[in-house]
Amino acid sequence: MDSFVLPIIPSHTVLFTDNYSPRQAILELTRTRILSPTPSTTDTITMPGKHVRFNEENIFYSPAPSESTPSPSTSESSLPSSTGPITPPQFREFFMQLGPVAIHPILAYDPYVFPINYDISYPPNTARANIRASPINLDTHCLAQPATNPPIPVLSLQNDFLPWRCEIRASTTHYVTVEDVLIQLYRFLRTPGTRVEFKAAPSQHVRDAIAETYHNRCLRASSADAYAEEQRKGLKRVDFLMGRTTFMGLSSTKLGPDAWVLNLQ
Repeated sequence: MDSFVLPIIPSHTVLFTDNYSPRQAILELTRTRILSPTPSTTDTITMPGKHVRFNEENIFYSPAPSESTPSPSTSESSLPSSTGPITPPQFREFFMQLGPVAIHPILAYDPYVFPINYDISYPPNTARANIRASPINLDTHCLAQPATNPPIPVLSLQNDFLPWRCEIRASTTHYVTVEDVLIQLYRFLRTPGTRVEFKAAPSQHVRDAIAETYHNRCLRASSADAYAEEQRKGLKRVDFLMGRTTFMGLSSTKLGPDAWVLNLQ
């Protein structure tokens, strides 16, 4: 692997290009979106620190108990939590007729032995089954299996450090598969972050941590060209996780059979 020299970064300049329109089939912003004007040129914000570039091109029992199960994360949320309805209206009646809904074992949360060895900042084809957790192989047969039992057509994933919910929809059959979860989660996290979303972080400390994560991700590039390309693409939603990208599995929120917590470390 050839070495390359990174350009010297004199200050923290944040660049924005507000022309990104996310696909509704992959994600759902459950908070009210604040629409920023579309600039004719790239906007620049100078702040202390590094340059950040923004290219804005387990089991659920039904009906839900009155109490909800909190996220197993031991850290407080660093970004505004999502609000609003979780279950899509067209599925609400269907879901209420279901009995207990369990997540597939290869996706199930475990605080000590993760179901798969997977860093969600990398493509899904890098995920490998954790033989310490389960004898199940993460092969094509497993990937095609329903993500839940019984199968359902949509899942909504949430995490304390993300101000959005990731909506997973069935793509190849009438139910969400294991592969749907891994692929659509990766695409969701590769969505560009916007100026408004970055500025909505609760503190300068959090914004600095997001910016640092963005630069560390760019540094993984294998060449100078790849580094420049990753920088050009700008901040991604995965950077809002601030390095918490080890997949620990999905756990029930008790808010509906489609609502699951994305547990990360």
